[in-house]
Amino acid sequence: MKKSVILTGASDGIGRAMALELARRGYSLGLISRRLELLEQIRGECLKIGATVVEIESVDVTDETRFEAALDSLDRSLGGAEIFVANAGVTGRSCFDENAWPSAKQTLLVNVMAAIHGLEAMKIKMLARGRGTLVGVSSVAGSRGMPTGGAYSSSKAALTTHLETMRVDLKSMGISVVTIAPGFIDTPLTKKNKGKMPFLMQPETAARIFVTAIEKKKAWEIAPRPYLYLYPILQMLPRTLFDFILSRTYRTIRG
Repeated sequence: MKKSVILTGASDGIGRAMALELARRGYSLGLISRRLELLEQIRGECLKIGATVVEIESVDVTDETRFEAALDSLDRSLGGAEIFVANAGVTGRSCFDENAWPSAKQTLLVNVMAAIHGLEAMKIKMLARGRGTLVGVSSVAGSRGMPTGGAYSSSKAALTTHLETMRVDLKSMGISVVTIAPGFIDTPLTKKNKGKMPFLMQPETAARIFVTAIEKKKAWEIAPRPYLYLYPILQMLPRTLFDFILSRTYRTIRG
């Protein structure tokens, strides 16, 4: 019998691709996104290709009261979700004007506060049941402070660290924690980049890799594969060398 999943940020990008992949594998789904029209569209597609149940909630994950109510509603509808995926996220570039703080704040609200809110809320439900899998979609960009993307890199570093702590804390309590760290995936978020993105992967391919990792309850999954080796290299680079290499490569990628 297939399990049930609640997934945030389900209307496009990696979230949409994961919803479709989970549907193909026969999961019951609870999908969350701000855009109702896109949610209704993805619900229809998921039902056509194998999902047994698809419930949707149109809500902004930064609205704490409505987000928690949506999680409660979906969890009840699915009879107790066994997997929760905190996928909703935004990107952003460093600002050098009066928008600097509002832009950074929005990135942190979505990528850190809302993601951890969802994980912690679902953790309590899963602990009461004695089982479950919590998943957070972080990023390779969380390995170091990437040029022109300070708020994004710091938000993903924060999420990665929180997931690591949860994994250790919950290991003996029947709850698995999976960290997903995408590199460059061909989504609306990366289309803002004007230059060539190394190892760019299609979201459908990434979704297959990530859903398999969730099913296997892997602690850590990176795609595209070359970033599995680049991630620790980035972390170990001396600061002067990191500054020299990344300031030039990211300028090219960003265009």
